[in-house]
Amino acid sequence: MSKQHFFFGPWQVNPASNSLQQGADIKQIEPKAMDVLILLCQHPGEVLSPDDIVEQCWGHTVVGDNPLHKIITQLRKALGDSASKPQFIETIRKRGYRTLAEVNYPLIDHDNQIEQNTWQGGSPFPGLRAFDAKDAEVFYGRSEQVSTLLKRMSNQVQFGRAFCLLLGPSGSGKSSLLNAGVVPQFMRPQGFDGIGIVSHTCLDLADISQDRLFTDIALALLDLDINDIPVFDGMTAETLAVMLQQDMPKVIAQAKQALATIEQTDIAITPKLSIFIDRLEVLLSSPLFTEPEIQIALDMIESLATSGYFMVFSACRNDFYPQVVSRPSLMAGKASGSHFDLTAPNRTELLQMIRLPAKAAGLKWDTDPQTSTPLDELLCAEAANNPDALPMLQYTLQELYIQRDEHDTLLVSVYQKLGGIEGAIGQKAEGIFAALAAKHQHSLSKVLSLLVTLSADETNITSRAARLSQLSNDNETALVQTLIDNRLFVSHLQNGQGCFSVAHEALLRRWPRVLQWIEAHRDSLRVNARLTVLSQRWQDEQQHKAYLLAEGKPLQEALALADNPLFNLDTEQHAFIHASKKSVGVKRLAKMSTIAVLCMLTLLAVFMSVKSIQAEQFAKQKQQQAESLLGFMVGEFADKLRSVGRMDLLDGITQKSMEYFASNDQQTNASAAYKKLSYQSRLQHGQALAAKAEVAYSRGDNSKALTAFIDSQKILQALYDETRNAPDIELLKLLGANAFWVGQIALNDRKDAETLKQFELYRDYSIKMNQIAPDNIDSWIELSYAYNSLGSLFFNQNNFSNAQRNFELSLELKKKALVQSPQDSLLASSTADTYSWIASTAMKQGDLELALSLHEQAQAVLAAPLAETPNNAPLLEILSYSLIHQVNILSAQAKWQQAYQKSETAYSLLDNLFKQDPENRSWRERRFNFQAQKLGISAQLAKQNGLPLSDFTTPQKLLEQLAKEYAFTNKVANEYEQLNNKVIFEAIKYYQTLAQWQDSEQLLEQLNINLKKEHKTPSSNIFWAEVALLNATQAKHNQQPNLMITSCKLALANVPEKYHPFEIEINQIVVVANLCLQSKVSIAEQISALNKMDINVSTHYPLLTSKTSIPL
Repeated sequence: MSKQHFFFGPWQVNPASNSLQQGADIKQIEPKAMDVLILLCQHPGEVLSPDDIVEQCWGHTVVGDNPLHKIITQLRKALGDSASKPQFIETIRKRGYRTLAEVNYPLIDHDNQIEQNTWQGGSPFPGLRAFDAKDAEVFYGRSEQVSTLLKRMSNQVQFGRAFCLLLGPSGSGKSSLLNAGVVPQFMRPQGFDGIGIVSHTCLDLADISQDRLFTDIALALLDLDINDIPVFDGMTAETLAVMLQQDMPKVIAQAKQALATIEQTDIAITPKLSIFIDRLEVLLSSPLFTEPEIQIALDMIESLATSGYFMVFSACRNDFYPQVVSRPSLMAGKASGSHFDLTAPNRTELLQMIRLPAKAAGLKWDTDPQTSTPLDELLCAEAANNPDALPMLQYTLQELYIQRDEHDTLLVSVYQKLGGIEGAIGQKAEGIFAALAAKHQHSLSKVLSLLVTLSADETNITSRAARLSQLSNDNETALVQTLIDNRLFVSHLQNGQGCFSVAHEALLRRWPRVLQWIEAHRDSLRVNARLTVLSQRWQDEQQHKAYLLAEGKPLQEALALADNPLFNLDTEQHAFIHASKKSVGVKRLAKMSTIAVLCMLTLLAVFMSVKSIQAEQFAKQKQQQAESLLGFMVGEFADKLRSVGRMDLLDGITQKSMEYFASNDQQTNASAAYKKLSYQSRLQHGQALAAKAEVAYSRGDNSKALTAFIDSQKILQALYDETRNAPDIELLKLLGANAFWVGQIALNDRKDAETLKQFELYRDYSIKMNQIAPDNIDSWIELSYAYNSLGSLFFNQNNFSNAQRNFELSLELKKKALVQSPQDSLLASSTADTYSWIASTAMKQGDLELALSLHEQAQAVLAAPLAETPNNAPLLEILSYSLIHQVNILSAQAKWQQAYQKSETAYSLLDNLFKQDPENRSWRERRFNFQAQKLGISAQLAKQNGLPLSDFTTPQKLLEQLAKEYAFTNKVANEYEQLNNKVIFEAIKYYQTLAQWQDSEQLLEQLNINLKKEHKTPSSNIFWAEVALLNATQAKHNQQPNLMITSCKLALANVPEKYHPFEIEINQIVVVANLCLQSKVSIAEQISALNKMDINVSTHYPLLTSKTSIPL
């Protein structure tokens, strides 16, 4: 049975999906019920017996009447019908069933579905023009394509982007399919799939002239009306054109308002406005339109399609598909079916196109007396193998209709006289041309030059509309009028001016005289198309001289075209050629002047060359002296500054070094000057860039640092590639250091894979150093640094076994080197740092006593070099960090006296560091963080020993100091906010420890407000959890049980699902929060871990862990 949709009364019947639809109401029925409904509707009004229905729908399967009764009942229920008062299916007692409602098949594709003489509108064949809406009754042969496009557009509407692009060759019937096939179906009272077009307009982009794009689009939209009232009532084309470019939401709002005036009928459809944009390839390829205009037009199409109020159809030649692909908005819905490729009709469809319109018009077919083949078969056979079949077929059919006999028979003799389909257009055109006077014939070349053009890519011949005012004499006018009268040309109004164009582009391909003219003038057409694009670009760029034609062939071709009387160039093209010619003349004069000056300069250069040689020798001597000084500055002296942490002085040296390379045109390692530099100079350049990067890193500018490190790496890697067989140990050291810093930045950005890659590269370079110089202390130290870096990475990944192994390898090498150089402060600093890392590894495994001991060993290593250089910044920094780690451990174990003593020492070291380099943000931040931490220690110590609070810094003084130091700049606002919150946090602990509850409550309110403004990150979860416990402590003191419970739950919510067993802070939070909540969750493991580390949570959170409780 047919799968085409049809209408049964107001219901749309969809056999393909076994559904009935009326507006938005969709009813699903069984496949067998659909078979019965189709059978009844194929015999409208006829009574079909149960036996006939069962035989047709069930075949040879033996069934009784009961299944049929159930099917009829199901159909009536779906249709909203009644057996007693039927409107759709009537039961005729003892006879069977028949349909009552009207049955309508919108897509006719069989002879037996139409009646003879139903068409009274003249010729049923449009000739060279496309079918339009008034031809819908004789538009046949495309029912499958119409059905597919209806469903696809319905789907696009459901997807919220009502746009459909029809692609196909010229002459494939794209415009006819949409105008006479698809759009009329949507405009039926029932619509399709509950969607109906209430007003439709068309726009042919080939009729648009330059600077009229949006005005003509506006004119098309002004044709839309609802109940004879324009949708854009009260607007002019100019007003609407501006709105289309600048205020699309207002355009959509106007359409929405107009659609809202529609009164709902019994058939509930969703009303839409519709526009068909034909020949989209003109917009995408014509030189008449600028790129901004094209993009605005495409954006406008997208806005209409996605508005919910418009359906947008468009057609484009498929040879312009590359231009379609380059536009994302046109490709957006391709995957969901918004593109439809229209192929040539098959033989069956061609026969329908030929026979069915003729049958509707009451026409008959003659038979070839020689072959006994009917004329319709002859036409189909010839059209089937012709790429321009449809326009030429329709033209031939129209000629056959015009020359039919008195019995309305289309004659074989006329067909043969026309020369068949292949020769019909060309033969008629040539016949008309031959009958013209010679003076009229001579005008054809001029007329063709107005109509024929090349696309922007200079590959495709296309047609365009020409103005009648462009015709220069009566002979040209007479020729055009003759071709219009014979329907080879069409005349129309465009922008209020009379215009003409070819009836179909098939005329350009099938009239031999035109083909010969195109071939003879192809070069001129190419030059004209190119000149149109270039002159328009020149105008768009405010007539800048950079866009003029270059001297030589481009200008000569343009001048030749301007002198060709056959082609009329517009004012802008003439101005463009004139400006180009003038510019070339000026350049020639300048060139001659330059040659004369060069001759004079050549003589002067000979004289000066002798002087230059002497100057060059002197310059080389000075350069050698400068490079020697530079090598010391970026080498030994820079290392000494690093060792004492004077990054401010290192920054000055780096800037001077970079100025030297810049002044010698050596900044770009691809420049010719750079390639002439010696190996040592390039090495120094790499060192200078690395030093610049280190300064940037020390000041927190990781982006600038990474860029400089990568630039340095490129230079050093190039040197390594040159000396791979015998690399320099200094170069290997620099490469290794560079890999370390790049890895360190990646580590800061949490890019573990990149960090591991760079740290392993650092290790490999260091191993090569040891292979070249196994007894060199620098090689041992560099390899130890590499192992230490890998250990720190594994530590951060909680891979403590690998971390400890690498740290121990590093420590072994450093201790070995320290024996050889006991006064080396940098080595001592690095050795202490490795002890600190091993201590941290011990902490992560729960051995706090070992960690304290390792820190003591680290501090012992630093004692000797610090005695020699008390202000050595790297030594002070490592020592302060080691002391801070001890303070943290002692504080966790509630050993307040020891913690406070070490905190005093640590703070004095941090203060010393900050005073050496106030620009060092890391030192400043750590100094304030530690001051805040001291608040809690001092409170515990005062509480434990009864010391007066005046002996310690108060929270208020610390907050004032923080605000004062950060008042000078906004560049570190985020750093200030974090430090401020940290100080407030420690101040709250301070006040709660000393039972100063009013002060703690005020600061808690402030901290809670501050944290609401911050974006919480995984790294800040523990801090938020600790703040929640402070809120819980305050709530318990204030007798607020619900708030206490909420806060403790919030603390647990911020604890990560996975964490290491000996994480002190997390274990404390879990234990305290669960004790606070009196939870039954087992916390034995956490308590066991804390006990192993000698940590008692009740010391830190006495109120939350006490047995006294408040009513819950």
